[in-house]
Amino acid sequence: MVGRWFLQVIDGVAHGRQTRKIAARTYAACRWLVLLLVPLCPAVAATDAQSCAACHQEQYAQWQHSHHAKAMQEATDQTVLAQFDGGATAFGQYDFRFLKQGEYFRVSIHKQGSDKPPQIFDIPYTFGYTPLQQYLARLPKGKFQALPVVWDTRPKAEGGQRWYALESDLNWDHPGFTWNTSCADCHSTALQKNYEVATQRFNTTWDEINVACVSCHGGADAHLRWLQTDKPEEQENAGFPVSLAERGQWRWLENEAIARRKDPPEGEQLSTCAQCHSRRERIGEWHPGTALLDHSVPAMISSPQYFADGQIRDEVFVLGSFMQSRMHAAGVVCSNCHEPHSLKLRAEGDALCNQCHLKDAYSGPDHHGHSPQTAGCVDCHMPATVYMGVDPRRDHRFGIPDPVLSAALGSPDPCSDCHEDAAAEELATAIESFGEKHDKRVSSSQMTRMFAEAATGVPGNSLRYRLDGEAFSPIRQAAILVAINANADAGLRAIVDNKLRHADPMVRLAAVRSLASIPLEQRWASLSPLIDDPVRAVRFETAATLAQAISLPLPPESRAALAGLLGRYESYLQSNLDSPTLASNLGNFYAAQNEREQAETAYRQAIALDRDFIYPYLQLAELARGAGQTGSAPGRSEKDWLDAAMEIAHTTANTGELAELHYRYGLYWVRAGDYPAALAALLKAHTKEPAVESYATTYAIALESTGQPEEAMAALAAYYRRNPLASRAADLLVRYSLKYGKQERARNTIMQWLAHEPNNPQAQRWWQYLQQRR
Repeated sequence: MVGRWFLQVIDGVAHGRQTRKIAARTYAACRWLVLLLVPLCPAVAATDAQSCAACHQEQYAQWQHSHHAKAMQEATDQTVLAQFDGGATAFGQYDFRFLKQGEYFRVSIHKQGSDKPPQIFDIPYTFGYTPLQQYLARLPKGKFQALPVVWDTRPKAEGGQRWYALESDLNWDHPGFTWNTSCADCHSTALQKNYEVATQRFNTTWDEINVACVSCHGGADAHLRWLQTDKPEEQENAGFPVSLAERGQWRWLENEAIARRKDPPEGEQLSTCAQCHSRRERIGEWHPGTALLDHSVPAMISSPQYFADGQIRDEVFVLGSFMQSRMHAAGVVCSNCHEPHSLKLRAEGDALCNQCHLKDAYSGPDHHGHSPQTAGCVDCHMPATVYMGVDPRRDHRFGIPDPVLSAALGSPDPCSDCHEDAAAEELATAIESFGEKHDKRVSSSQMTRMFAEAATGVPGNSLRYRLDGEAFSPIRQAAILVAINANADAGLRAIVDNKLRHADPMVRLAAVRSLASIPLEQRWASLSPLIDDPVRAVRFETAATLAQAISLPLPPESRAALAGLLGRYESYLQSNLDSPTLASNLGNFYAAQNEREQAETAYRQAIALDRDFIYPYLQLAELARGAGQTGSAPGRSEKDWLDAAMEIAHTTANTGELAELHYRYGLYWVRAGDYPAALAALLKAHTKEPAVESYATTYAIALESTGQPEEAMAALAAYYRRNPLASRAADLLVRYSLKYGKQERARNTIMQWLAHEPNNPQAQRWWQYLQQRR
């Protein structure tokens, strides 16, 4: 009986469901148990899941059946769900065969067409649970590889119980599949990667093999001390640094169909869940009470991770979608919908949404035009995308269907999932018929359309106006800031400069990134106040953007502050040199400070990790060009590096990478004086990525410079027709039109320009120039 009281009290105090009076009344009944067990049983003083289970039996039982508990397990007959019976499946150029030899699970990997014998690797661990299970192969130097051939755990009747290969253009041993680098910190507790650059060896350790209590609650030492004190009610959160109980108090107000939260959440739960449930770059250790952007930088809401309207495209693990939503803005947190220990939904079907959305108003035909039996809330507002072949994930943007916009962008349209034969305009008309009853629905759709407009790079006046305020969620503001050309005109630059002082760190970070290409002196003037920003992600973004500023003649105190920040940022990059991307970032950091040898070493480290990674080749080419040598140590020239990149690009690079490579070739041939070769390369870049303005304008400049002005103007006019907000292309078209006596074309272009951007100062200046010449 005492044990049961103890469980209820501790659970109640920790989660805010019991009053202090109840806690005090029952505390005396169980304190003797704690005082007895803690000194005598070291396991109780530990912070592993089993020691927590001594008191929190219900939560432990729920957790044991969750995906967190089975995130990673030792490979045994009980944990391995696949059939290791010699079955084989191909991935890329390799055949994978799965074997059981005695008590050991193994994989045989053989390159097709090779005379070499297959490689045999032990499989000591399972990875994940359902609807698919992966397996970790033990490679040399402490490296574990998550195999891209996986087991479908679904019943055979549903197409499961089979081996199949994931869709990927990566090699099976790519760092993207390396457990230590890409997966481990979200599948185990208190993981330490421990990578040694010199030996390229991992000595990775963990406290618990799976995602256990400490992963979310932190260590329990203070909690155990709290249990031994005389007045536990005087210490908040039962000794834990923070409370994760942020479901809040929700109230139904008169004449309103949606419940309102009384007080906003503190953000502890979001920060905790976002450790793993986000597409992000980890920049620091998480501890209870750590703000989100002090340990992680979420990916921007942009391509290729997201569609232009913000819908999920690649696997983004929920956070970025959710932070766009009106749910998040209203104070909804993860545990409002998901039970945190079992991870199950708190209710099934529309009943989950009806916790806060009045059933009579939202679950019937008056709201969505369908019978409740044929359509549920999630069918329209949370369309699912299948990842890894069998794993459907719902979009947590909670968006409103827009069939016309989806058709234009190629993004998912839940209406078309059921109404396959209906045209987008027909579906849109049906949705609009409900707009009179739900004005917010129309407003939300309009905002999404404006957000999608930002992907063009130059926002129109309506988008500018809303960006200058708070119409968009912070994470969408951040995406817009990164997408636009901050230096397009003085008005847009003023908006970006103002966002450097925004209350949300994600917006400040994006504003810093948006100003990365402005002149160095201007950059320092705008960004130097953020060297001491309270949030690590903003400081690190500032460090990357101001690395070159160390060369400026700065006052001693400013130089010391910048040097200190750059040192911390460098240490962060140095501790992650098992990542090709971060190794390249370190190369960029050194290159910005003219540390050429160190930059080259970092870029070469990136290539050593991933030979098919195009970016460091391009940066090494840039280093060789900047050195003014025929080759950089050990003797490779700019063209050597471009050729090396092209050698692998045709089989591994995506369209964007190929376009960038051709663009770099074009600039190289211009400098070399081979204009036919330059034109051919720049045309390839423009053809492969026709929406990129710099490719279009550079190709036009090359045409005009080689005596083909008509072709240059035709190319610019065609591009501008497709991209009416491309101000640089418009400006260049006006200049060439006037230079070659095409005054009417110049006038028409300026009129179109002003129609789309009436406040653009350059367009206004051109119009005044023409008026003066009349």
